[in-house]
Amino acid sequence: MTTSHYTAEHIRQAVDADRERLFAPYAVGRPERWTPDQRTRDLICIGHWLREELQRLGVTEDDRRTQERYYNRWSRSMEDLFALAAETLNMVLDGQVEQGRIPHRRWG
Repeated sequence: MTTSHYTAEHIRQAVDADRERLFAPYAVGRPERWTPDQRTRDLICIGHWLREELQRLGVTEDDRRTQERYYNRWSRSMEDLFALAAETLNMVLDGQVEQGRIPHRRWG
């Protein structure tokens, strides 16, 4: 899958196949009856999977962080997190990783 582009459906299948392992680090230390909503579960699992996939692709540390920040920034407003993850990875494959972005600061 390193030469072809990612799709939301492929990412959904990969995440669903390993959802418990991907979510486990986030659940550590939470109350026993704590149950997050599905979007929170998806957000966390996709984020962990995305990190692993970027490392598997051999992306540099700076580009990995840039793409993870891209995912985190846009996940607040995107409905389909799986499509966002596909877009984030396809940017890497297309050589469109944003370089030298200056973060917006609202205060100070």
